[in-house]
Amino acid sequence: MLMSEIGQIAAILATAREVAVATHIIPDGDCLGSMLGLTLALRKRGTSVIAINADPVPEMFQYLPGQETIIDPDQVTSMPPLLVMVDCTDMERAGKGFSNWQQRVEKIINIDHHVSNTRFGHLNLVDSRAAATAELIYAVLEQIPATFTPEVATCLYTALATDTGSFQYENCTARTLRLAASLLEKGADMPLIREHLWESKPLNSIRLLAATLPTLTLAYEGRVAWMTVSRAALEANGARPEHAEGLVNYPRSIAGVEVGMLFRELPDGKVKVSLRSKKIVDVNRVAALFGGGGHRRAAGCTLDGDLDTVVARVVAAAGEAL
Repeated sequence: MLMSEIGQIAAILATAREVAVATHIIPDGDCLGSMLGLTLALRKRGTSVIAINADPVPEMFQYLPGQETIIDPDQVTSMPPLLVMVDCTDMERAGKGFSNWQQRVEKIINIDHHVSNTRFGHLNLVDSRAAATAELIYAVLEQIPATFTPEVATCLYTALATDTGSFQYENCTARTLRLAASLLEKGADMPLIREHLWESKPLNSIRLLAATLPTLTLAYEGRVAWMTVSRAALEANGARPEHAEGLVNYPRSIAGVEVGMLFRELPDGKVKVSLRSKKIVDVNRVAALFGGGGHRRAAGCTLDGDLDTVVARVVAAAGEAL
């Protein structure tokens, strides 16, 4: 781990009076858990912290302590001099208006674990070996040092659990499991996390799955599989984009499949693509061909064009990668 950068960032946060913490749009468990874990730990020290996200917190993550204090960028009347971006590959990933914030703050700290990170901060703690951005947040908080309250532990544990597929993906290391154990010892609320992440699926999510499974298609001798989610399917099932979370794992889970993908139509006419692989294909490189990025085994991109055209282009690229 990058101890020099961790030490520098910890020293800055230890003395900061006002901090803004922000993360990417369409928030997931790692970005929310990391942002809120850092926010709550700094507030415990007496630091004034505003947590910012351009999209609402998905229903499944509304149990996270502190989520009710997250505000929209439009609600920010005065930016603190220090902005911490967590789990963002670039400023644009944070959504509307964030690229202009580089001129509105004195310093940007960039903490992330995506190999495609553009290192846009004045200080960059970017380590693609970390299973989740939460691992880096944990290391920074240790160095401050900050108090790991049960609320902080619950947020960080959620981040680890979601970005490792419940500690099943190959990005999960012995260090990840030791951090998870440490967070449980610090009071992470396992029953609460389990209930909301795995035992409280919204009915709309299950209905969307039922509507999406018939679109399952395989190619390249069964080594590439994908499903599609149309705007009509979302509307017909009263589903929101968050209800498509995890659907990409169904094509990936098929025996013999190396690359699994999910294509989802967006309201603006674009198509969001989620890519997953098992052992061989670096889907970060596939996503990069279309302006996206992520990790070797999990990545994404957003393309202009109709659904059928986008599917054909990305499937062909995945086949090439094989």
